[in-house]
Amino acid sequence: MKIFRFIPILVLLILVSALSLTSCKNEKPAATTDTTKTSTTTQTTPATPGTTSSVTLNDKAKKGQLLYYNTSLGKRKVACANCHTDGSSKTQDHQIRQGHTLAGVTGRTSTWNGMYKGDNLKKNAHGASLCAAIFQHRADITTVGNALSADEVDGLNEYLAAINSAPGAMTSDLKIQWVAKPTFNDDPPNDKLVKPVVKAIMKLPGDPKAGETVFSQSCGTCHSINDKKIGPPMVKAAQDMNNVAQTVRFGTGDMAFYAKDVLSDQQIADAIAYIQSQLGK
Repeated sequence: MKIFRFIPILVLLILVSALSLTSCKNEKPAATTDTTKTSTTTQTTPATPGTTSSVTLNDKAKKGQLLYYNTSLGKRKVACANCHTDGSSKTQDHQIRQGHTLAGVTGRTSTWNGMYKGDNLKKNAHGASLCAAIFQHRADITTVGNALSADEVDGLNEYLAAINSAPGAMTSDLKIQWVAKPTFNDDPPNDKLVKPVVKAIMKLPGDPKAGETVFSQSCGTCHSINDKKIGPPMVKAAQDMNNVAQTVRFGTGDMAFYAKDVLSDQQIADAIAYIQSQLGK
């Protein structure tokens, strides 16, 4: 019969298929390059808030570090880290802080534009006692020395000494470009100083798009457009844009000022333009 003619061919096809399947099963997957093994990395122990691998902290410095980041010590929920970077990864972000870095502060001979120098530097934790009094409301301007306990001063001094060579350290004395001596109470600064400064800012054409970035990196840390954060929402705080410019540049009893070398007039004008665009003004 003709069917028997095809049996050898059929058997041959079955054998070929079987060999192919066996070959596939024995074939090893192609080698892949594991990039995680070809590069050498240094594994570090997970850091506590603010530490870097290059900073070694003793027990007293660790207590100072906790104070540096603690937002529950005063009547207002702010800490040193809200206004100052310490050179650590935790504060190496896009935030435009009012204060200059405190990395390197123990190498300076004065702080607060010469307000603290000599023995008063360590006695006041390089100016931290003034910040604790004014911005955390832990004392008033006449009793700044009581804002921090002796243990807190010692801890902060130890921590500041530990970060003296942290990334971005500034050990030279700083000349803060403030337009007037900071306001440490709710009394408005001298009108003769305020008016020309505010006028110079307000006459600049602001860019809302650029201002959105400025706002998020500076004002937005404490303020929202509509909701309360650390500070009041802008729908309440920005009733008068001239007052916004004044507050940013001169500060208030609650808010630290932005010096010219931290936030330019143009950046303030841009932020104001953004606030206006959000408030429909």
